[in-house]
Amino acid sequence: MKCLMSLCFFCCVFLQVQAQQPTTIQEIKTDSVAQKLLQYLAHKQADSAYTLAGEAFKKALPHDTWIAVCEKQLYGLMPFRNISFLRSKNGINKYKMDGIVPLQLLISLDNTDKIQVFLIQPFQDDTRKKVPSATDNAKQTSLDKTVDTLLENYINTLGNVGASVGIYINGKDYFYNYGETAKDNKQLPTNATLYEIGSITKTFTATLLAKAVIDKKLHLEDAITKYLPDSVAANTDLQAITLQQLSNHSSGLPRMPINISFTVTNYLQPYENYDNAALFAFLKQFKATRKPGVTYEYSNLAVGLLGVILERIYNKSYEQLVLEQIAKPVGLNNTKITLTQQDSTLLAQGYNEKGEAVPAWRFKSLAACGAIKSNAADLLRYGKQQLAVFKSPLQAYNQLAHQPTFSDGVQKVALGWHFLVEDADVVWQHGGGTYGCRTMLCVNEAKGIVVTVLTNNATNGDALGIKLLQALERLK
Repeated sequence: MKCLMSLCFFCCVFLQVQAQQPTTIQEIKTDSVAQKLLQYLAHKQADSAYTLAGEAFKKALPHDTWIAVCEKQLYGLMPFRNISFLRSKNGINKYKMDGIVPLQLLISLDNTDKIQVFLIQPFQDDTRKKVPSATDNAKQTSLDKTVDTLLENYINTLGNVGASVGIYINGKDYFYNYGETAKDNKQLPTNATLYEIGSITKTFTATLLAKAVIDKKLHLEDAITKYLPDSVAANTDLQAITLQQLSNHSSGLPRMPINISFTVTNYLQPYENYDNAALFAFLKQFKATRKPGVTYEYSNLAVGLLGVILERIYNKSYEQLVLEQIAKPVGLNNTKITLTQQDSTLLAQGYNEKGEAVPAWRFKSLAACGAIKSNAADLLRYGKQQLAVFKSPLQAYNQLAHQPTFSDGVQKVALGWHFLVEDADVVWQHGGGTYGCRTMLCVNEAKGIVVTVLTNNATNGDALGIKLLQALERLK
């Protein structure tokens, strides 16, 4: 087995899933490419398989070495049997399979959808906790059992600590909690437990943008330079970018500003020192690599900048805007950025991918991309405000924020909200992730279902939210 233990090279294998199924776009892309690879390997066509490899693969494993690996190792192990998907973490899918001995595969693609990571090694049964985690789920109704089918497996996976779930279905609210607010504290979360909601914050920013449009403070097609200091607006590479493109991730701005690394003094707090001076310095030097409005590229920078522009328009901080224009009108009493001492006692301790405790993020200029904290009760209430039937005080803004503004056949985006269903504009969602939390909010307008999942672990709680929505859609 020595060769298997050291066999860490960049490739991928298609899996006939027997248990859970990959559901996110990236997981599906990986399986699609991997299916081609498996076909090539099954026919011992190593050269063809190599055409699916990315640059990192080729650099780490030259062609001749790849051929030797296939002939001396892979072909002897195939066919793989009883392959099952276990989980996805950091973009890497983990699977279990039967071979000469039980094996596990770790697989991912690079950002060009080429094969990147493939690690094959003896199976390590590290997925279940020795003692099942606590829950307030009574497991009596069909809804209880549907929730528990997904949450029980999730919370009893090593590394996962706590989860709070809010569901609106058939005209009623339901809440379920699992695990602990901090490792070994024996304290079950409640619907009042606070979590970082990460990028779900971007939907709040989209609502504020829509309100500004309806208030006639701006137009979606306005160039961003109209609202920036003259020294920044002078950069011609910014002048074709619109406010709408900041919100739907088609602006051409990168995911993060390059100069943010120069402001970091604590690696656990990547945003806390990034202020307007640093932001404007980046924008002055920005050089466009693509035409705005054409390509989707998820950007924390773009939405953070949108928040700064809204601050400049209203002459108020981003947090003030959220509290005054969204939270207070609809009664989100525990949705905020700055926590009081009492709030802090309700904040779930977050844990990173290594299971280490990490602090909640602090923000300056990029707050609009991910700074909000909330709980299951508030986030479910916020999700319900997206449904027309509730006639929310935010209804006019929400209607505008829900209108599709970009689609490339893979991603379909409104203002901040992303669509789950390409052909029916009725399911909106947004996930969130920080160093210590993963969250998801899904809204199915057609079926009147809202789902929010909040977790204090940097694993796959966001994907869990989508799976739960799909399960509830089948249940209804």
